[in-house]
Amino acid sequence: MKTLIDRNATLPATYTGLVKAFMPRPIHDQVGHDNTLAVIDAMAGRPLNDEQEEYLDLLSTLLEAYEDDLLKDELESLPRGLPMLQYLCEENDVNGAELGRILGVGRAQSSLLLKGERKLTVSHIQRLAEHFKVSAELFMGRA
Repeated sequence: MKTLIDRNATLPATYTGLVKAFMPRPIHDQVGHDNTLAVIDAMAGRPLNDEQEEYLDLLSTLLEAYEDDLLKDELESLPRGLPMLQYLCEENDVNGAELGRILGVGRAQSSLLLKGERKLTVSHIQRLAEHFKVSAELFMGRA
């Protein structure tokens, strides 16, 4: 492994110099993530020239791609639809009456939704996603 860029050291002024200090590569594991993050942290908050900015942008793009893949995998493993609604209501102490207020429906209808006897509408899904600050996808079944 090449030497990581030290937070206290002078940064190489050229893109080539930066690459010699730490070769940017697609990130496939936690070690690559940690090393890339360490270099980004070492460069953060410093005045950078154009080549240093370009290098930092590349590292940030690689890191973001890796983290997006991790989040996508986590998102795929979460329950969807009714189980997600039930989970979020339980975790946030939302009862049938409160759910009705969130959805703009009566308590009876919200109770039927929680039991799975009624289906969520697009409007319900939008309100739930906004209220719980999650992706609307979580309230839709898997394809």
